[in-house]
Amino acid sequence: MSNNQEPEQAITYKPYMISLLKRLKAVRALVSITLDKDKTIYNTIIIDVLADKQWFFLDELNSTSGHKIIRKGTAIHFDGRIKGVEVKFTTQVLAVEDSNHIAMYRLALPEKMLYRQRRQHYRATADNEHHLGVSIPVPLKQNMTGSIVDISAGGFCSKLDLLASGVIQERQAIFDATISLPGHNSITCDIEIRSVRHYPEQGYSLVGGKFLEIEPHQQTHVERIVAMLDRNQRRSANL
Repeated sequence: MSNNQEPEQAITYKPYMISLLKRLKAVRALVSITLDKDKTIYNTIIIDVLADKQWFFLDELNSTSGHKIIRKGTAIHFDGRIKGVEVKFTTQVLAVEDSNHIAMYRLALPEKMLYRQRRQHYRATADNEHHLGVSIPVPLKQNMTGSIVDISAGGFCSKLDLLASGVIQERQAIFDATISLPGHNSITCDIEIRSVRHYPEQGYSLVGGKFLEIEPHQQTHVERIVAMLDRNQRRSANL
């Protein structure tokens, strides 16, 4: 899970753009936008993508001042993330519309997108059809179990019940963690905790881990699972 960045790639193929926008929508990824020449950053989400019209819709900004700026023709500078992939582009507002008394902004598909992978390994998002779980042993405590949110050949992000502060820490080595994969398969490996984020209001914690010691045949199995999940994501995005 390296922080090395690949060079930006310019994407002009419309179906690929639609696929990326649908993937951002599917995971309700928070996207950052700026308006015209204003440098203020606002956050929103994609609420719909219409492939046949080549339109997509952003949710109303929480900022009243930001919302007042947006009108037909406003330039939107878009910056989104999909599990370590950057998607950037500029487009224009086609209309400000209303859905159940909540505003949404109809935007045109851009002429091009800038796309950059930020991790050494591609991360695939786990889906409802293929359950992936994790069990992390903690010294002097019971195993912590949860679900895997996304996985790559180099590591994973997992969702666990809310952890007490300090139970596990970044850079901590965990021995004999168990990763449950589709088909009632599981692997046991050593991991390094790379990130710990707590969300008390939602009642869960996100824990990122890097594979340290993993058998070659287990690595191959993980790579096959990643490829399968990626294929499923692409098929779903193109529906």
